[in-house]
Amino acid sequence: MHSIKKATTKPLPDNGSKPKHALMAEAMDREIRHMAPGTPISPVLELMERFGVSQGTVVHAIRHLRSRGLITKIPGKKRLVAVGRAKNRDTVLSVLVLCPNWSSPDYNTMNQALVDEARRQRFSIESVHYGSEWGAGGTANLQPAIEAHDAVVILPSSMPTNLAALLKQTATPAVMLFEEELADGMMCVADDDHSAGYLATQYLQKLGHKRIAAFLSEPPLLRMNNRLAGWEQAMRETGEKLPERLVIDGSVKPGLDSILGSYEKLRRWLYQNGNKLDATGLFCLHWTGALAALRALRELGIQVPGDVSVIAHAGENKLSEFTNPALTVVQGNAETAAREALSLLKAACLGDAPEQRTLRIEQSIVERESTRRL
Repeated sequence: MHSIKKATTKPLPDNGSKPKHALMAEAMDREIRHMAPGTPISPVLELMERFGVSQGTVVHAIRHLRSRGLITKIPGKKRLVAVGRAKNRDTVLSVLVLCPNWSSPDYNTMNQALVDEARRQRFSIESVHYGSEWGAGGTANLQPAIEAHDAVVILPSSMPTNLAALLKQTATPAVMLFEEELADGMMCVADDDHSAGYLATQYLQKLGHKRIAAFLSEPPLLRMNNRLAGWEQAMRETGEKLPERLVIDGSVKPGLDSILGSYEKLRRWLYQNGNKLDATGLFCLHWTGALAALRALRELGIQVPGDVSVIAHAGENKLSEFTNPALTVVQGNAETAAREALSLLKAACLGDAPEQRTLRIEQSIVERESTRRL
């Protein structure tokens, strides 16, 4: 057997993009993966001399390699040894899940799906909530938490400032869920939002509806714009020349009062339009808007589905089953998203480049009581 051999001092490149311990871990990683299981690793002093770094940097790099299952310590022996690639695939990897600091049925459901999938794929999960306190420069407080984990999952409605740069600096594999435009090149698992808008609109059209309004209750980020584009495509294909006239903008910032905010904006819009909805179908781009719409329409005596059929994007939660009437929805699958996200992270932690960096979750219609055939 051979160890990582002593060599002439070769300082690590200092380009400012990564800390020295990460660069050292990467250099050792490339060699360890070609070693037979049980091959001894060079002592700390030799590694200090070889890479031209401090003892703290060596210890940090070794800790990173051990957490990834590339090296281990045999009971009764002093030297660390290479584990070997085959055994590395069975290592329990640790994942940090970053969530916004308000309660959300979507985030709660997604978190639980990640926890359940982590048991199957041998991950340990820890969740941390982020907020405005991580504004300009505030992500420095997050660095120790990221470095203590093998990978990161981000559940965004917005990104903490400089988080993408911090992930790049620490060489930590990361998956962004849902908000692709915030990912800055990192891996992403997202609903196929264009398909969601197109399928929902086509479903109402097949029920005989021609005049279908679109209600926007969330900010027009990429995923909402994609759903709106899917709705617009389906409307134009059936002869609607000016679909933008049927867009109702009730968008408010996500958070604790988002449903109330979109309800109030919809009520104002209805008042300005004679308390009438000039459509027989309504596609709510987000479930929060659907809850707001059901209340606003009911208060004006507009019957669902008697006067207007309502369909919504369900998000990741199950609330749509319990509205009155129960909502017909277009939705993805939280369990599938969790499985794909953790599979991408496992491949990245093992050094396998994923074939696709963005995966889109297939959408489907669940028919309930809020829609009817004309």
